[in-house]
Amino acid sequence: MRLVEVKLEEPRIENHSTTRFDLTIVVPTLNEAKNIPILYASLERVLTGLKWELVIVDDNSKDDSPALMVDMANRHDNFRFIRRFGRSGLSTACAEGMMTAASPIIAVMDADGQHDETKLMEMFRILDSDQADVVVGSRFAEGADLTSFTNFRTKLSLWSNVMAQKWFQVPLKDSMGNFFMLKRPVIEAAAPNLCGRGQKLLFDILLVSPDSLRVAEVPIVFGEREHGESKLSHIAAIDFGLQILDRKIGKFLPTKILVDMTMIVAATILTTILIWTVMKLAFMATGTFPYAPTLVPFASIPAVVIAFYAQQMVIPKRKRSKGANQVKDFLYFLAINLPFIVLAMWVTAGVVQVGDPRLRNLFGASLVANIGIIVATSWRREVISKR
Repeated sequence: MRLVEVKLEEPRIENHSTTRFDLTIVVPTLNEAKNIPILYASLERVLTGLKWELVIVDDNSKDDSPALMVDMANRHDNFRFIRRFGRSGLSTACAEGMMTAASPIIAVMDADGQHDETKLMEMFRILDSDQADVVVGSRFAEGADLTSFTNFRTKLSLWSNVMAQKWFQVPLKDSMGNFFMLKRPVIEAAAPNLCGRGQKLLFDILLVSPDSLRVAEVPIVFGEREHGESKLSHIAAIDFGLQILDRKIGKFLPTKILVDMTMIVAATILTTILIWTVMKLAFMATGTFPYAPTLVPFASIPAVVIAFYAQQMVIPKRKRSKGANQVKDFLYFLAINLPFIVLAMWVTAGVVQVGDPRLRNLFGASLVANIGIIVATSWRREVISKR
């Protein structure tokens, strides 16, 4: 791809006689009922003279969004919505919404009022005059205003952009935002190759697009959220890291499997360390080993707990179990592990003293116990994917 300079011209809106709309704005939402009407009113104000439509892609919101969207769709011909069940995520939501658009130009933005809707017409003119294929509403271009951007988000975004520039040669100052506009053929060509992970759809599109792609940046004023809660958390950083891994090694080893393997290896190492630490302390105190099978659950159960919560950290926030449901999830997780822990205890039976040749069975026991973690982690991943 290449970064292009653009000239700001007077509006030159072509008459796309074969299309119903000139521009489709795709907005992913989760519990944004208060913000959707405000966004629609803002678009009406700034897109005067343009044929446009708003497509809301909602990840099964629990607020008043469903009823609100039905009402707005009945009152406005240029309002559509998609309600998603059993799947979630900003990138996939945006991609699905974009693929429903028939207009020649498509924009993506958030519903929370933080993206500068006054820049939409300028971005449209750049694409409509064929000066670029993609236009990014940049938070870091000269003239941008980040007064309302938190220190954490600023550091996270700057770090992510540096990674994109250094590791993937992305020439933009801001390839990590979710405010951009492109020509429909760009997303049609990119969609089959998108990884569908995390919140960095623009970054993913840029990576799978040809070098001839022309990209422009326009500075924006980043606004403040007035209603609802931000969906940004540490998961965004984890997702970005996994997205990078997916682009680097995904064709050889899917990142979902890699994450599970990492947790399993960590739990296995912890189990082994705990077993041998307890054995060493017991030997120092008595000169003999305690009944070896009792060491296995003492070491394995903490490993099970760590594996459970490690997986909890990398799943989408809306799919994480809470309260009583989390306890129930953990008990299922532990129940799957118990037969393997019992088997590991049987493997270690009879080890009674230092020098016992059966001592090596403790290593095998730790591996047997962690087969349960492998099975439980894989089972839970499948259950979570269907929520």
